[in-house]
Amino acid sequence: MNLNNYRYVNTTKVTGDIVFDVTSFLLRNNKQKTLKHVIDVANTNSEIAEMYGLDKDTCIACGYLHDISAVITPNDMLTYMIENNLFIDESEIKYPFILHQRISRLISKDFFNVDDETILSAIECHTTLKSNPSKYDMALFIADKLSWDQEGRPPFYNVVSNSLSHSLEKSCLSYINYIIDNNMILYPHSWIIESKEYLEKI
Repeated sequence: MNLNNYRYVNTTKVTGDIVFDVTSFLLRNNKQKTLKHVIDVANTNSEIAEMYGLDKDTCIACGYLHDISAVITPNDMLTYMIENNLFIDESEIKYPFILHQRISRLISKDFFNVDDETILSAIECHTTLKSNPSKYDMALFIADKLSWDQEGRPPFYNVVSNSLSHSLEKSCLSYINYIIDNNMILYPHSWIIESKEYLEKI
C-alpha cells in the first residue's frame, strides 16, 4: 500500500525504530488520541508477554503498529480492497472501518518495512481474531480490548482480565461471548465467528 497515493497523509522518515517511527508518524498526522491508545495497548501487551513468556519487543511492536491505518479514511480502505481484488467480508462492506486491522498490516509491511509474520498476523486480526490464532494474535487481541480507546473501563474488563489468569484462549473466548451475549457487536465478521468456534473446541 503506497501512502503517497493519499494526499491527506503526511509521511515521515522511517528509521527502523518502531516506537520512534510510529510516534513521529501519528503526531505528524495529528493522531494524538490514536497514539495514546497504541501506547496503552503496547504496555498492556508487554504485561501479557511477561505472563505468557512471549517476546516483549514483539508484543510492543504489535501494540504500536496495530492502529497505524488511523490515517486512512474507511472509504479509502474499502476502495483499496476493491481495486486490488482482495477478499472483503460482508461486515467490512457494511462497516468499512473494520478493515483498519487489515490495512494496518499493509502499512506496517509496505511503509514501516516490517516483515515479521508474527507481528503482521497479530495486527491483521486484532479486532476480530481468527481461527487457530497464535499466542501473539491472542495477546494483541486482548491487549486492545483491555486498553480500549473509549472513556472509562470497558464493561467486560473484569470478565476478560480474570480469565486471562487462566489462559489466553479462555480470555479471548470470554470477550467474544460477552460482546455477542450483550449485543455489542455491530455486524459479526466471519473471522470472529470462526475464532469462537475454534476456541470452543479447545
